[in-house]
Amino acid sequence: MFKRIWFFVVLFVLFLPVENSQAGYLDENPDEVFADVYKRLGISLPHSVARDPVIWLRLSDLKREPCDQQSVDDLALLLEKYARRREAAEALYNFVAKCGAPVTALHKSVNIFLKLTDYDKAVEVADEFVRRAPNNHNAVYLRGTAFEGSGAFKRALVDYADAIELFGSDKKNIGSSVFTRMANAYAQLGQYCEAMTPILNWVALDPLTRDTSQTQKIVGDYERRGNCTVSGEAKKERYPLRGQKNVVTVKAEINGVRGVFVIDTGASYVSVKSKFAERAKIPLAGATDIRLATANGLTKGKLSTANKILLGQLEVRNVPIVMQDGDDNYGTGIDGLLGMSLLSRFEMQMAGGFIELRTRRRK
Repeated sequence: MFKRIWFFVVLFVLFLPVENSQAGYLDENPDEVFADVYKRLGISLPHSVARDPVIWLRLSDLKREPCDQQSVDDLALLLEKYARRREAAEALYNFVAKCGAPVTALHKSVNIFLKLTDYDKAVEVADEFVRRAPNNHNAVYLRGTAFEGSGAFKRALVDYADAIELFGSDKKNIGSSVFTRMANAYAQLGQYCEAMTPILNWVALDPLTRDTSQTQKIVGDYERRGNCTVSGEAKKERYPLRGQKNVVTVKAEINGVRGVFVIDTGASYVSVKSKFAERAKIPLAGATDIRLATANGLTKGKLSTANKILLGQLEVRNVPIVMQDGDDNYGTGIDGLLGMSLLSRFEMQMAGGFIELRTRRRK
C-alpha cells in the first residue's frame, strides 16, 4: 500500500506548478493550510509530522474531499507509524462523527485507545460503536474490555455476556479471551464461584481439546477462593431422553424452592420465569440486563445469582441465573431451563437414550 502512496507522492511533486515548487509541504504552514481538516478531525500535528510528503498528501486529499474514507484510513496508519497514535484514534473517531463512515473506523479507534490504556476514551468511542451497531459482537466486546480496564467490572460483565450471545449459534468458534475476561470480571467483584462458569462453558464447547490441566487449574483456583465445593464425594444423576427432540424434563430446587425444568445444553444460563424467581427469592434489585440468544431470536433477561441449586443428589452453589422477560417462554407447567451455567459444573454424557451428569473429576 505504501509503495502505491509514494508513487502518487512523486507524481504530486513532479507536477507542482513552477511558481509553487519552492513552497508546498516544505515552506507552507500546515496549521494554516489544514486548519479546517484539523478542526474536523479534532487533531493538531507537529510541523515535522505534517510535512512528511505522504501525510501532507493525505491531508490535502481530506481538505479537498472531507469524507474520503480511504484517505483517513491511510492517514491513521501513517500517524501510527509516527507514534502519533492518539491523533490517529481521534481522527478516525471524529471522522465518523462528521461523515457517518462505516463503523470499521470506530473499531480501529477503540483498539488504539485500548493500547494507549486510555480506557475512559475507549469507553466513549465504544459506546458510539455500539450505538451505531447494537448487534455487533465486536463492538460490545470492545466496550466490555474498556469497562474492565476502567474498573467498571459489573458493566464489563454484562458486555461480555452479551458479546457471547450475539456471536451466534456456533459458539465453539469464539476465542477464549471473552470467557477469561468475563471470569476475571466476576473475580474482581469477589464472585469466585460465578467466575468458574465462563471457563467451564468455554471448555464444554470442546471438552476433548479444552479440558486440560491449565483450564482445570484456573477453575480449581476460583473454586478454592470461593469455597464452592459442596462435597468431594462422587455423585451422578441419569435422565432419559424423550421424543424426537430428546427433551429432558426434571425436578430441581433453586434456593430451596422446587420446580420443573427442561435441561437445555444450548442455553447459556439457568433461566426462570419471573413468578418462580419471586418464590425462590432470586435477588433482582442489583441484577443487570443482558441479552439472550433463544430459538425465537434475541430476548432480554436479568442476570443474577442463585445461592444453591439441587438436582437430585447433585448440589452446586452461586450459579449465574437469568430471569427471562415474559412468562410464556417455556410452556405450561415449566418453570424454566437448566442451561450451561449449571450443567458445565458437571461432567456430562449423552448416550444410550440417557443424559448423565456426574461430579467433575480432577485429572
